[in-house]
Amino acid sequence: MFKHPTLLAAAILCGSCSKQADGQLDSLVGATNLPSAEALSRETLNITRGANDWGGDRLAYELRPDGSLSITHTYLDGKTSNEEVRAKDAYRIQPEEAARLRRLMWRVRPDLLEGQGLEKDEVRPVGCERRGPHDFGEVGVAFINEGDAKTTKDDRFAVFELPRPDSCTTRAAKQARETIWGALRLLPSSKAVEGFERAS
Repeated sequence: MFKHPTLLAAAILCGSCSKQADGQLDSLVGATNLPSAEALSRETLNITRGANDWGGDRLAYELRPDGSLSITHTYLDGKTSNEEVRAKDAYRIQPEEAARLRRLMWRVRPDLLEGQGLEKDEVRPVGCERRGPHDFGEVGVAFINEGDAKTTKDDRFAVFELPRPDSCTTRAAKQARETIWGALRLLPSSKAVEGFERAS
């Protein structure tokens, strides 16, 4: 069950967040032609916190089209590349609740998903650019269309990266930060999240 439903309602109804077709909110990455809400609901969302190139604690959320949600806390040893799963929680999200979360996340989804090997750099909010190779975002969101369930060859995806406050402070970046953190706070309580936050 989502927490703080009034916060979500306020985010959806705010005057600065005009609605587009299918109830989608204005894009924060410059997208102008998203697929229908029905098509988007068939995508898998992978949300990552703590990603970098030297290892450490990471947290991954995976919301699948059937409403199943997994939250996994892992630790990656930067010297050995060994990864340890420290906690994992699984939930079933009601369709209406999953749809509300997805509508918020669509604000940072690019127009098109790319095939494997064709993907571009991570998309950031309008006006934000990566400042260097170690300018990692605080949250990453991958949008995945798995296509044929029997193979991964036709999978298509795109990745959004939320820059840290010291990297970008545009209006779109501030709204993206409010949108993503607000959406994450609506997810169920999780021991995996608690463990990750204590470690990091």
